[in-house]
Amino acid sequence: MRVPLDEAEAWLIDAVRKGDSDAWNEVIQRYQGRLFAFARRRLTSAAEAEDIVQETFLGLLRSLPTYDASRSLETYLFAIVRNKLSDHFRKLQKGQRQSLDTLGLDQASDAWLSEETPSRYVARDERIAAQRAALVAGLRKWVDQCRTEGRFQELIIIEMLVVLGMRNKEVAADLELSETAVAGVKFRVLERWRKLTEAADAAHEWTEADLAEDSTVARIWREEGVSCPKRSTLGRYLLGTLDDDWNTYIEFHIDGARCERCQANFDDLRAEDQRDQQAHQALRERCFASSVGFLSKRPETH
Repeated sequence: MRVPLDEAEAWLIDAVRKGDSDAWNEVIQRYQGRLFAFARRRLTSAAEAEDIVQETFLGLLRSLPTYDASRSLETYLFAIVRNKLSDHFRKLQKGQRQSLDTLGLDQASDAWLSEETPSRYVARDERIAAQRAALVAGLRKWVDQCRTEGRFQELIIIEMLVVLGMRNKEVAADLELSETAVAGVKFRVLERWRKLTEAADAAHEWTEADLAEDSTVARIWREEGVSCPKRSTLGRYLLGTLDDDWNTYIEFHIDGARCERCQANFDDLRAEDQRDQQAHQALRERCFASSVGFLSKRPETH
């Protein structure tokens, strides 16, 4: 099961692969702000963040031949920027062994040292990628169902478990529910996940262990931004046009679950508003400067 890119992303990636500089400029313009905001939260200087963003886009170009279409371009870029940041901090700690987990996507293929043949690697990687894509698709479908059906509390409970690593007792106390109610949510969610993935490569026997913070599901949930709202939805939140249930969920997701990806999008959206205000102010000043001289020349009224 593959999650198709939206048409705009698919067109951009195809055009960039063909060497279209305008399309590449559009990719940079679209994503540079949120990537910079993400890097800036972790680095002491804006110059370092700019370098990381530049390396991220270079990493994207180098890895485009093997780009996995099951991942959104934003998810892919955030994965690269995280790896570039890991590289940066690793270099600051000289003498430490380089881990494969800290390598950039464009470097990872050179780091494997084994007696296995390349064809075995390809087959294994393709199988893992297919399983991961199917799992992510199933989880995202469940998240969409929760939002469509207004089951935001259920979504919040799962994020408390898999993202924050809270126990049933802590979740119950925080949301003023009984532990039995939380356990019931976990049981229903695992059953829904089983049904959503049973016909896909990700099918397996779901257990409570899958809802633990250190589980594979939890790691993929965080890496893929499974429950991250769309950027347009975050923009509507800032404009105050969402209903109360959506507002409550986004506030939890940003402040409670501390989603760094969405925090970066927020920072960039606010920066866009500031840039728009500055542009409007500059336009007002130009209009005033170019027209104020005509005030003294206006026709006299009788």
